[in-house]
Amino acid sequence: MHLPHVFTHPVLNGIWVATYALWIIPEIFISRRRTEPNAQKADRGSKAVVMVALNLGVGLAFIAAFGVPSLSIQEHWRAAFFLGIAVWLSGIVVRLYSIHVLGRFFTTVVAISAGQHIVEQGPYRWIRHPAYLGGLLAQVGLGLTLTNWLAMLLPVCCLAAGYAYRIPLEEQALVRGLGPGYSDYMRRTWRLIPFVF
Repeated sequence: MHLPHVFTHPVLNGIWVATYALWIIPEIFISRRRTEPNAQKADRGSKAVVMVALNLGVGLAFIAAFGVPSLSIQEHWRAAFFLGIAVWLSGIVVRLYSIHVLGRFFTTVVAISAGQHIVEQGPYRWIRHPAYLGGLLAQVGLGLTLTNWLAMLLPVCCLAAGYAYRIPLEEQALVRGLGPGYSDYMRRTWRLIPFVF
């Protein structure tokens, strides 16, 4: 079985494990956040879809990195690894900052809390789902650290598919729960990437 470059170098392996810990430990705590008892839930299984997509993507990335050596990044693989670490960390920061800005209104299921209002501070000034953008960036970075082209694509594609199911559900629930103000907010912002989408 082919061993990806990162797992043949103890220092780089240590950097990878530390970055993984910085990613996964906050996610464990985030996943345990409770929805307010009186919140209007409209999840329709989207939390499960996103979790399956996330874990499937990571699993497939490892399968690709170990099992498809023909797609390994051979030249400049160290640069690819460190770029991956930088993108991964950037995604973690964007996601955690976005969750912090949203505060108690951030939930792991689609739900509208009592007293919820439109948040337009920080990244929400331009994009409606910056925490999801952070998640996607983290997946790109994780895949790139495995220095395999297929491993770089699979995690982000799987998570993007999960978000493609969740985001419309969330926006419909927010329009119902927050009214015309959220429709106006949607018209002047982008879903994930300013000036693009």
